[in-house]
Amino acid sequence: GARAVLEYQLFYRRRYAEAAFASCQGVRLPATGGFAIGTMCGRYGAQLCTAQRWLDFQGNKDNGLAPLQIDFRLLPNGSEPG
Repeated sequence: GARAVLEYQLFYRRRYAEAAFASCQGVRLPATGGFAIGTMCGRYGAQLCTAQRWLDFQGNKDNGLAPLQIDFRLLPNGSEPG
């Protein structure tokens, strides 16, 4: 039968994930003046959003945007997957 990827794990170093999150955190939507991260963090909104919560929402197949489930795993800085 046919095979398909339905879910996968993605490993990021915590430092990288937090830097990516920080680079987006202050961006505002011109139409509303609100923070863009608020629409990218699901139920947590901009105030309670963290790097992990942001990635969890981005990888959630139920958000209407992700094509499949992505399980983001943040690794301690200096460590490697496995």
